[in-house]
Amino acid sequence: MSIFFGFSDECGTYQMVKTKRHLQVHPHYIRSTLLIKAEEWKTLNKAFIDLKLAYSLPIEKEIKWAHLWQLRNFQKNKKPIPKKKDFKFLENYDYHVLIEFVEKCLELINKIEYKKIIITHTDNVNCAKINEKAMLKMHLQEHMQRIEMQIQTRSEENLAVLFFDPVSESTDKLLRDIYFDLFNSGDFINSYKHIKDSLNIEHSHQSVGIQIADYISGAFSAILKGRDSSNYDRGKLMYYNSVHPNLRIYNGTVWGVGIREVPIDMTYRRSLSKEL
Repeated sequence: MSIFFGFSDECGTYQMVKTKRHLQVHPHYIRSTLLIKAEEWKTLNKAFIDLKLAYSLPIEKEIKWAHLWQLRNFQKNKKPIPKKKDFKFLENYDYHVLIEFVEKCLELINKIEYKKIIITHTDNVNCAKINEKAMLKMHLQEHMQRIEMQIQTRSEENLAVLFFDPVSESTDKLLRDIYFDLFNSGDFINSYKHIKDSLNIEHSHQSVGIQIADYISGAFSAILKGRDSSNYDRGKLMYYNSVHPNLRIYNGTVWGVGIREVPIDMTYRRSLSKEL
């Protein structure tokens, strides 16, 4: 029997009623899960902490993917960072150094023995009006199904435990309830015998796995945003070096297996697969 940890985080937000401003800031909603063996968590955790120490970064503070580009804008425009900004603590760090740090963090995935990445994404611009609960359920269900299918083939006794980053009190409760309902009612997969019966919500600044999941989502967002722009080339490089090689794969493809559009859209999938 093997125990697996699945660390999941999102990038962007989804709204049923899409304003022009929202679509400019969040053209996509992305959720990524990094699945590793529990026995390798200590190795990943130590390597991550060692990187923080090497870059003289505070252990107790989280460097988010979004911080990189916000910090870059302030530094390029030579503007002081307001006290209310959650990345104020980074004002004395060159953004180039932090981008390098995140790149090194993603490279840690390549150094552990067992790793599978699952990414779901929604094109907010072209998506139909689907209520938020239904959208969150579809994303969560895709991850649960793929984790179940992934580890059930290795041993009947395997078990995965899932950890999500908190969003808000109401959304966290919604995610837990959706997870519990899916777990108990099942779907075409019949039953979830290889994942734990409850979803764990833990603070990202205290979870190395969730922080790396944030970087995975960010790198994939660079792929989507960079389809018509060279401004995201560094993020795209991170994706191709450390994310794409570790995506879940079946019958030689990641499409619908490691990468899944939500809701399903085969035309969009074919278009994106050609571009990637």
